[in-house]
Amino acid sequence: MILIIDDDPEFTRSLKLHLEEHNFIVVTFGNSWQSLNFLEKQIPALIILDILLPEIDGYDFLKFLRENKKFYYIPVIVLTAKSLVKDRIKAYSLGCNAYLSKPFSMEELLSITSNLIAQSQNYLYDFYSYSNYSKSPAKQTILPHPLSNSFELTCKEQKALNLVIEGYMNKEIARNLNVSHRHVEKYISRLFNKFNVSNRTELVRIALNNFYSTN
Repeated sequence: MILIIDDDPEFTRSLKLHLEEHNFIVVTFGNSWQSLNFLEKQIPALIILDILLPEIDGYDFLKFLRENKKFYYIPVIVLTAKSLVKDRIKAYSLGCNAYLSKPFSMEELLSITSNLIAQSQNYLYDFYSYSNYSKSPAKQTILPHPLSNSFELTCKEQKALNLVIEGYMNKEIARNLNVSHRHVEKYISRLFNKFNVSNRTELVRIALNNFYSTN
């Protein structure tokens, strides 16, 4: 089940319908207080969270989740009109799993949603398997580990990384860098290899956590 927290009823209704068309069960609330009351009764597989919320904003809500042992492992996608790099950095520093700015690609959201739910289920399976094996399990986290070694990026790789962090897709990156789509794919592939990740979400988070953004 997916929990959407957004105070725009028209947008929420449209997003709910799209997700339900792909066989997701969706619950929606327009503010954080209602969502917190719901979380006391039921835990969603994933939360889609707006930042600009009344009373308790998305940042404070995210901080609450990550500081609460009952909720800290729930994957969170921030989906908001706030598109500045500083907003992304703040959200990632508070523990969001992905950050998309409106307008966004529904295909990308569906891909991230499916991947995060699958990763979360694997994490919980591993956690409880280990807990059953050991009475004093080590603390675990769903956040990526810091890089063990620093490395240099080429000028083009750095520019491509900065644009990925800002939420640009490959076609937009190619236009900004005045290169072909194939060249962008090569840059992104090299970045995946250097940062030892398999998707853009992990790339952005680890790059920000290790101060590789030059924006």
